Amino acid sequence: MTVTLKTKWIGLAAGVALGLALVISLAARPAAAQSDNSEARTISVSGSGEASGQPDIAYVNLGVDISNADISQALNQANTALAAIVSAIEGAGIATDDIQTQNYNVFPQENFDPRTGMATGERVYRVTASVNVTVRDISQAGTVMQAGLNAGANLVNSISFGIADTKALEAEARQRAVADARDKAQQLADAFGVSLGEVVTVVESFGPAVPMPQFDRAMAFAAADVSAPTINPGQLSVSVQVSVTFAIGG
Repeated sequence: MTVTLKTKWIGLAAGVALGLALVISLAARPAAAQSDNSEARTISVSGSGEASGQPDIAYVNLGVDISNADISQALNQANTALAAIVSAIEGAGIATDDIQTQNYNVFPQENFDPRTGMATGERVYRVTASVNVTVRDISQAGTVMQAGLNAGANLVNSISFGIADTKALEAEARQRAVADARDKAQQLADAFGVSLGEVVTVVESFGPAVPMPQFDRAMAFAAADVSAPTINPGQLSVSVQVSVTFAIGG
C-alpha cells in the first residue's frame, strides 16, 4: 500500500508541473506575437555619400620590351636594362622598398611576311619586364618616369594615384550617407503618416578611392630626350553606403 501511495503522489506532482508549464507557455505566446509585430513596424532605407580629395601618392609601372633571335641575349639585354632603370629610379630619390618587380615574361614570337602573311620560319624571343614604383612625393612622379625612360625604359604601362590615409574622407562620406538615409526614411514616414523612431540596425559598406573625371586636363608623356612628363593627379573620391532600419514610432 505504501508503494502505491507514493506512485500516485509522484504522478500527481508530475501532472501539476506539466500543467504549470503549459500555462506559462500559453501566457508567453501573446508577448512573443506582440514582439514580432513590433519588429515588423520598421522602415528600411539605403543612403550614400561621397567625398573627394587630392591624391598624395602615385604608382608608376614602367619597364622594357626586348626582342632577340638569341634567347640568352634577349634575357641579358632585358636584365641589364631593368637594372639600369631601377638604379636610375633609386637615384631619383625612391627607396628600394618602394620598387617592386611587377612582371617578367619570356616567350617565342614567329616572324611573318607582311606581304603574304605567311610565317618566315624565323623566330625571335621576346622578354618583357616591368617594375611598379611607389612615389610618395607625388610632385616627383614625372621626374621618376623620366629617369626610367632615360635609363632605357621603352614601356610605360600605367600611372595611377592614391591617398595614403583616407580616414578623413571616409568620415565625411559617412556623414553624408547617414544624412541621406535619414532624409529618405523621413520622407517615407511622412508619406505614410507615421513618425520615425529610433535606429534598429545599421550596415555600412564603402568603396575605394577612385579617380574623378578631369575633362579639362591632360596627362602628357614625353620622349626620353626631353623634359619630364607633365603629370596631373586630379582628384579621388571615396564613397560610403549605409543600410539603415528605423523603428516606426507610436
